[in-house]
Amino acid sequence: MKSIAPALTLPAASRHHSSLQHLSLQHLSLQQRLIVSFAIALIPLAVLLWQGHTVFQRITVMAQTEAQVAMREARQVENLDRLAVDSERALRQHAVVASTNTLTQSRQALQQYRQAITGACLTMDGTTPTHCTNHIELIDAQLANIGNSNGPLNQSTLTADMAQLRQLQSELTERIWNQLNSRLLAQGEAIQNEQQSLYWQTFSLVLLTALMVVGSSRRIAAPIQRLDRMIRSLGQPGTTPDLNSIRGPRELNELGERLNWLSGRLQQLEALRLALLRHAAHELKTPLASIKEGCALLEQGITGPLSQSQREVVSLLSGSTDRLAQLTEQLLDYNQWLQQTEVKRHTLDPSALINDTLSQHQLALKQRRLQVRVVCTLDRLHTDPTLFQRMLDNLINNALAYGAEGGRIQVRLEHQAPWVILEVANTGPAIPEHLHQSIFEPFQRGETPRQDSLQSSGLGLSIVTDCARLLDGRVGLSERTGYDVCVRIQLPERGTHL
Repeated sequence: MKSIAPALTLPAASRHHSSLQHLSLQHLSLQQRLIVSFAIALIPLAVLLWQGHTVFQRITVMAQTEAQVAMREARQVENLDRLAVDSERALRQHAVVASTNTLTQSRQALQQYRQAITGACLTMDGTTPTHCTNHIELIDAQLANIGNSNGPLNQSTLTADMAQLRQLQSELTERIWNQLNSRLLAQGEAIQNEQQSLYWQTFSLVLLTALMVVGSSRRIAAPIQRLDRMIRSLGQPGTTPDLNSIRGPRELNELGERLNWLSGRLQQLEALRLALLRHAAHELKTPLASIKEGCALLEQGITGPLSQSQREVVSLLSGSTDRLAQLTEQLLDYNQWLQQTEVKRHTLDPSALINDTLSQHQLALKQRRLQVRVVCTLDRLHTDPTLFQRMLDNLINNALAYGAEGGRIQVRLEHQAPWVILEVANTGPAIPEHLHQSIFEPFQRGETPRQDSLQSSGLGLSIVTDCARLLDGRVGLSERTGYDVCVRIQLPERGTHL
């Protein structure tokens, strides 16, 4: 027979794009897109660093300025206190000695004190407070007093004036310190405001960075997820993959084009396979029917009597013809089953479904004197009834075929979160350990011969595996006390109620 499958040809690996397309983000490579996304995500962080540096510089300049002002005012207060003491000392000396030298010293001390007071008052909020005016007037009065005096000063008047001068000096010192404290408090509040503003800016920029990272990751992950859906759809017969452009990095775009091509080739090969099976079935059935009819005519002696050896040959031919027809039907049924991949879940009574399936095998169970025990702890089961019954039917049929005559079969259905467990166990020859995986593959048969008259095609457990896969479950062998073979199916619970 000549092969009807055409040779597979791959599309050209490279596509001609315009320079504008190559410069667009849509045709960047995955590495380039990652670099661009990383650079974009770094922009808010760079802004945050720049803003933090600016705030730090502003706070530093503010602190340096306030420190200089504090030092200047502290020195000013210290100088005022010293000049006040010098003025009082000079006046008291003049009051005692009353000489030209003491008069000159007193005037100089008072004039220096007056200049210092005037400068201090001018630096306080840019205004001249009332007590500063009183302070300066008192000093001017002292200057006039010592200028008009021809002899010693009056001690009582001098004592009263000095007490008033000390009081005014104390008030001025307190006002300067209060002004310095106010500036320090204002500085602390300004720094706190800057910190709070920086905190909010940090939060906003970090949030913006996170949103940009999430957006970039989604833009990169979206074409990968789309490729995953395309690949999954390729493995599901009867489904059509989304053949639209991936619109992602250049490598993924090229991979999407190859998947589109592969999808078309698989659909073409699937159509060829189905056509081949249909033609093979049609072409095989006609000669098989003719051979079977011819063997029946020979056995009936229509063409003349047959010898014993001839009858044996005709019997072998007839049995082989029946076996070939049976295998052909099983192969076609299996191929038809592979096309039925739609899952329709319903809520059903599992006990009724199990009993209905067992009733279909009731005659075979009686003939082989097998005892069946059903353990079902579920009231309702949410699954596809056809797929679930097909699994159960094949497992019971397998237990019938390979179980020991007069033995036991157990069907167990229970809930073990997050799974629904279906087990069919039987007594009889155990499955060798080296076959625990291969027996679930198509056309694989165990080493133990069947106990019935049928011939195995090796598709029973394979159909169970396919049904479980469609129900998002898994199949394997397990151990059950008192039984030699136990096939275990795990299905997601999905709405199952105990």
